[in-house]
Amino acid sequence: MAELMMQLVGEKDGLPIYSPVDKNDATLIDGRTVLICDIKGERAARTTLQNRSLHLYSSLVCDELNDSGWTKKKYYEVKEVDIGWTPESVLDDIWRGIQEAMYQHRKTSKLKIEQVSEVYKRMARHLSETCCVTTAFPNKYKEMEDQLGYK
Repeated sequence: MAELMMQLVGEKDGLPIYSPVDKNDATLIDGRTVLICDIKGERAARTTLQNRSLHLYSSLVCDELNDSGWTKKKYYEVKEVDIGWTPESVLDDIWRGIQEAMYQHRKTSKLKIEQVSEVYKRMARHLSETCCVTTAFPNKYKEMEDQLGYK
């Protein structure tokens, strides 16, 4: 069973506020209150932030593909029709296809944290080589650095 160490960092409305620390940090706390919790069950396969970023990424790729003139081919009653991309079709037709080839499952919720990055790298390389479309995976911290003017 895994343990989670939490350090008391303050109080709000009479309730304690804790922040997670690792074992190395715990030795540097110098007498502050530490709460140790047992974690039951398994950790989520991918993070909530990765999930939100994945859906934002599919929307950004959708816009890039449509703006670059790339369309999907759909067949309706023996006729081929060009249609635009949607964030859902980017996820279903490109991301999940690559994911399934790499990890033998289509559900993004089954991806491990590092697997999200690996699928993104393959998809980005594929889109760059075949469509000349490049879209960075959303990075919350990069956006904050950009807003603060860090280089």
